[in-house]
Amino acid sequence: MNRNWAVLDLLIGAMEKLNPKSGERQNVLAFIESCYGGRVRYYDLDRAVVSLFKLTAEEQHCLITWTLQEKESRSRVGTPAAA
Repeated sequence: MNRNWAVLDLLIGAMEKLNPKSGERQNVLAFIESCYGGRVRYYDLDRAVVSLFKLTAEEQHCLITWTLQEKESRSRVGTPAAA
């Protein structure tokens, strides 16, 4: 259970460091989805890299993992269960 809290703390910490009002958070998430998730999204590479340097390596890993898992779970919604 401690590991789950640690992961959640990392994710919250990462999201708090990325400003949603300036579009920083959305830009980083679009970068992650494009580079790691195979989804073509518009993003500013220079801004995304600067933003990612604000995060620790653990926060970056957690944010990337969470973004990809969210993408996967969204893709499953609305698909019929295998018979």
